[in-house]
Order: sequence, then structure tokens, then C-alpha cells
Amino acid sequence: MIHNRGDVHILTPHAMAQGGDAVARLDGVACFVSGALPDEQVKVMITDVQKNFLKASVTEVIQPSPLRVAPRTPGAPHMEWQHIDPVAQLEFKRQILFEQLTHLGKLISVPTIKTAVGSASWHYRNSARLHGYGQYLGYRAEGSAHVIEVADDPLLHPTLQQAVTALRQVLTTHTPEPRTAWSVSVRVSETSGQVVAAIKDLPNRLAIAVREAWVARMPQIVGVLMPYGVVEGEATVRELHYGVALDLSATTFFQVSLGAARALCDAVMDGLGDVSSAHVIDAYCGAGTFTLPVAQIANHVTAIEEYAPSVEAGQQNAWQNDIGNIDWRTAPVEKALRNIGDADAVVLDPPRRGVHPAVIGELARIAPMTIVYVSCHPGTLARDVAQLVEHGYRIESVTCIDCFPQTAHVESVTVLRK
Repeated sequence: MIHNRGDVHILTPHAMAQGGDAVARLDGVACFVSGALPDEQVKVMITDVQKNFLKASVTEVIQPSPLRVAPRTPGAPHMEWQHIDPVAQLEFKRQILFEQLTHLGKLISVPTIKTAVGSASWHYRNSARLHGYGQYLGYRAEGSAHVIEVADDPLLHPTLQQAVTALRQVLTTHTPEPRTAWSVSVRVSETSGQVVAAIKDLPNRLAIAVREAWVARMPQIVGVLMPYGVVEGEATVRELHYGVALDLSATTFFQVSLGAARALCDAVMDGLGDVSSAHVIDAYCGAGTFTLPVAQIANHVTAIEEYAPSVEAGQQNAWQNDIGNIDWRTAPVEKALRNIGDADAVVLDPPRRGVHPAVIGELARIAPMTIVYVSCHPGTLARDVAQLVEHGYRIESVTCIDCFPQTAHVESVTVLRK
């Protein structure tokens, strides 16, 4: 049967799919429905037609699931699961993770997946990047340049929300040209309450005026990286994480909340076990979210990261915490591993695309007894773990951690042993 965009159907989805949509069958074709839940009856409109699947959006909920709740901020593009009960969100994420490991990865020995909560349901985000278009400031839906304003964002830490509100007030009098595309990154220290920011792509004079008016309204802002590359004020705020002090800029990669960082670190430490006499590699180490805590219990750590500013931040954080048993290497992981002869354990924390194919071969050569894989994408995790299993590893445990409530993001920690 031929399907067209704009067609309307009544469907009953049967599962949640990676990416956050519910999945149903329409005349034998998979149909991914945004805004729906399994086992509820919904009226949908087809929004995209591909060769092997369809996409649709809900136009009416005919028979709602008992897991459906009223969204706090309807239409917000960065909270695509706010219509789902928070407890159910974590269970759906666990199911998605299991499905990807067993179906995509074709793994037959997946242990029961444990779950953990990393962030509170609301007001957990300690950092955010917002897009500006003229005086409008908000979020973009995936694949869209349209900016959607969220006046009161229930995901933001309260101090961060105050900072965003103050900036919007400033923009009413210091207004960019209507078609100016710009952005701002903001971070609050959950430890001190101080805020740093980075403004990008505003004209310099306007950026200066915006910063001055913004800081006057929001004294917790201690520093702003300006479009011309100079930090006015402090470059970083300090966060206390897992026994170490980390100085973080507005754009430094760190977990979305201290709770998320702690939950992930707990799972990593449990997976590593006793490494007091071990050499541990932390690959894709960033600024040291796992590197520094691991270095406090390991004999030696080799930290690998391609992005030089992150390495510099990690080195600074190691120095200020008096941690000296880390060898920092600024290089792509697949290249840096070629120069490492052996290791007892490896922590992998790659971006969404997973590890470079050559990394699998290098790990097979180094043959650590333990690999702890921190993942933000179940699909690439399944692909990579399947290859590691082919090289003689077995999956000891998998933990699904809800670091991003109200969203479909799935974070996990998988422990593999030789």
C-alpha cells in the first residue's frame, strides 16, 4: 500500500524505539510515532515516508496509556519524553538498551540490565547551550533552525534559569538585528552557585553591552567568554566531584548534573574493582571526569583525548588536586593506543558515534582484563561490544543510568572481562 505525507491513521504502538519514538506497524511497515506510548490508541499524521519505514506525529490520543502524564511545557523540543511517567522513562530506556544489545548487536549473553537514577526529574541541568535568532533565545528542534523559546525551563537548575531570564530581559533593550544567528552557553556550579557563560557570534559592541547589563542584573555571573576570544572576569567555576575539585568553563564537557557524574563514576569504579597496582587507560577522557577519580585509586593512568583544550583543563585540574600519576596524551584514541604496550584495564567514554574501528583492534592487541564502556548511544554500544565479544570478552554487567530525565537520551555503563 502506498503511504503519503499528511495521511491520517489510527495506530496502537507496541514498543519504544531508540531515539524516543513509539513504534507501530502500518500495513506491515514500521512507523515511528513521536509523542506516543506503547499500548495506547492514537490518531497520527504521516510526516515522513522512507523506503523501509514511516514517521508520524500524534494528532489525538484516543485511549491513553496509564503511563501518560500531562507535560509541563508542551512543545519544548528538548523535553521529548515529558509526557511519560518518570519511573516508566527509566524502564523504557532499559528496554531500548536491551533491545539494541540483543537485536542489533546479536548478543545472546546479556545479563539482566541494572538501573540507576543519575539526575532528579526536574531542575537538574547545570549547563545549557541556547540559540539566539535576533532577540529570541531558546532551543532548536532536531534538524531545524527555528528557535523555540521556553520562558520557564523546568530542566534548568534554578540559578541557571535566573541567568537565562535575566539575559532575555537584557535583550529587550540590547537587541540583535532580527536575523542575527548567535548562541550562548551557560554553566552553574552546583557547589558554589556561581555562573560562567560564553557568547558566540554577536557583534563585539553589542556583546559588550549585553554582558555589562547581564552581569548587573545577575551578580552570580562571574565570567563571560566574549565573541572576540577574551574572558571578561573568571574563566571557570569550581565543582566538587568524587573527591576532586574541577574548574569548568562554560563550554567544558562535563556531565549534565553532579548526580549524573556521580552515578556514572560509581558504576565505573565498581566495574574496575581493585586497581591499586594497575595501569588504567582512560580513553576519550575529556577534562578528567573519570580520569581524576580513577587516578586516586590506581597505580597509573594514561589519559587520552583528541581535543587539546580539554586535555589542558584536565592537566590543570590534576595539578590543583595534587594528582601526579597521570600520563596525558593529546591525540585521537586510535593513534595513541598504538604506542601503548599493555594495560590492566580500560575506560572508554566515546561520543555518540562510538569508538573508531581501529580502537577495537588496538584493544584486542593490548588485551586488558577489564574494559568499562560508558555509552550515550545504545546502537553504537551494541556494535562495539559485539566486536569486543568476538575478541574474547564477556559482558559481566550492564547498568542503564537515567542522567537526562524527560528526554530519550540513554546513558549506560557496560563492564567486560577477559
